[in-house]
Amino acid sequence: MDRLFLLADLLVRKGVSAKVVGEIAFLSIPFVISISAPLGSLIGGVVTFGRMAQDNEITAIKAAGIPTWRIFSPVLMLTIVVVPLMGLFNGFILPESQHQVRNLLTDIARKKPAVRIQERVFMDDFPGYMVYIGALDERRSTIANIIIFEKQHGKKTPSFITAPRGAISYTPDGKYMILTLSDGEIHEITNNGNYRRLTFETHIINLVVDDELIRRGRDYRGGDELLLFQLINQLKEKNQEIKEMSAELSSITAEDFQGAKETAQFRKEELTVRLRYKNLEKARLLTELHKRLSIAFSILFFLLFGAPLGILLRRGGIGTGFIVGLIFFAIYYVLLIGGENFAESGRLSPFLGMWLPNILLTLPVVEFSGRALFEFSPAQWIFSRVIKRR
Repeated sequence: MDRLFLLADLLVRKGVSAKVVGEIAFLSIPFVISISAPLGSLIGGVVTFGRMAQDNEITAIKAAGIPTWRIFSPVLMLTIVVVPLMGLFNGFILPESQHQVRNLLTDIARKKPAVRIQERVFMDDFPGYMVYIGALDERRSTIANIIIFEKQHGKKTPSFITAPRGAISYTPDGKYMILTLSDGEIHEITNNGNYRRLTFETHIINLVVDDELIRRGRDYRGGDELLLFQLINQLKEKNQEIKEMSAELSSITAEDFQGAKETAQFRKEELTVRLRYKNLEKARLLTELHKRLSIAFSILFFLLFGAPLGILLRRGGIGTGFIVGLIFFAIYYVLLIGGENFAESGRLSPFLGMWLPNILLTLPVVEFSGRALFEFSPAQWIFSRVIKRR
């Protein structure tokens, strides 16, 4: 839904062509698949096996002497095959599509700076001008608290323009964005070095908008844009850098700096700070790696939860599947996001942060699977053993 709102905003309010928006939508499909595949596995398990139980097909199969787990085994085997394929999908196709989407959004922002006009940010996307807008009302196309630095040719010092309010419009061909400023001032240094201050009721500035969408390659990749082998290589580099810095930190003595104890202490503090940031960078990369693997494995995990739950509920309607699936997935996703934040900040190990949802939800999965597939309750067995010991 977040990606959908972005596309609608680009198409309706920002004036980006439908072809480019369609390209962004196509490149966004891998991101949607990576998130929705586990949810689809869960809902599919609830709906399919819930319907079989509701229509008494499970009962008929049991009466024929066929255990329930044999009905479930073909689906289980297919899902086991899908899990590594999903791991490769998350490792190569997903990050490449994320990289392409961000490249395209960056190119769009270069083409139409209005796409990324932000409040309280200095923008230098317009040739000859640096623009600051304190407040922007997109519905009325009005702006407030405007500051503009005009870089005139032949002048070392740019002119300084301020206005409490104004409006934004475009020429019919879309090549210029027109700023109409009201009740403002112009401050400038003349060629002979004198200072001049001018006041105006209305001042119009035409800002050139680059109307050609130029595809520029962007080599930099964020953590979620790294291909699997790139992610592993960066982890190896971080490990090597951390190892070298740790060795250097442990070997520093005052004698290395000709008896300057304070200099040695300063160097130690500097290396300690750098080492801490390197460890945080490593934690972010490890978190991204475990996140991709955890989401891929959750397809199997969700099936092991959804199919037995559908058998126990004996309801196979689409509504039931979606309600159960969304509730369970919401809990899982909240735990995943929370674990990711803790892991990236260094407060939790990346492995535990990303696998924590699966670990915490293992108990209900084991209980439901035992009851539905093997007619055996692990919880009751453990409880009875505890009672006998007492």
